[in-house]
Amino acid sequence: MTITSTQPAVPGATAAPTTVQRIQLAIRATPDQVWHALTDGSVTPAYYVGFRAEFDLTPGGTYRYTSGGGEVINGTVVEVEPGRRLTTTFNGYWDSDVAELPESSVTFTLTEPTMPMPGVTVLTCVHAGLPDTPVAAGLESGWVSILSGLKTLLETGGPMVAAPSD
Repeated sequence: MTITSTQPAVPGATAAPTTVQRIQLAIRATPDQVWHALTDGSVTPAYYVGFRAEFDLTPGGTYRYTSGGGEVINGTVVEVEPGRRLTTTFNGYWDSDVAELPESSVTFTLTEPTMPMPGVTVLTCVHAGLPDTPVAAGLESGWVSILSGLKTLLETGGPMVAAPSD
C-alpha cells in the first residue's frame, strides 16, 4: 500500500509530494527468527537478491548491503529494539535512477498477530520519505519480493529463488 502526501519539511515552504510504502505480512516464525533473518549477513543473501547485510545495531551506527564486491545500499541505524523494531535511513545505489532518490527511512516492526496465531510474527515494513515518482514506486514491488523471500526462507528452510551469483 502506498500513501501519497504533500508535507513541507519546513513550515510555510512548498513541498513535493512524498510517498509512504507499507508492506505487511504474517510469517510462521518467532520474532527472534525474523529479526535474525533481517539483520544477519549470513542469511540475507538467501532472500535479498544476493545482497549481504552488515549492521552496527546501535543508534547512530552504520549499515550496508553489498553485492558482487560493491555497496548497493547504505545508511544509518536510527532506532533499535532487538526482536521488535529497526529504523534506518536508506540510500540505494544498485541503479543510477535509484541513486538519485533522496535519503529516505525504512522501519521494520515485528508484532504478534491480532488474532491468536501461536508461532506467527507479523512483519511490517514502512519505507517513508520517498518522492512520488515511478522510480520510488518501483521500490515497493522490490520490498514485496524481498519480504516474500524472507517469509519463504523462514517457513520452508529454502529460498524462494536462487540468489544471483556474484
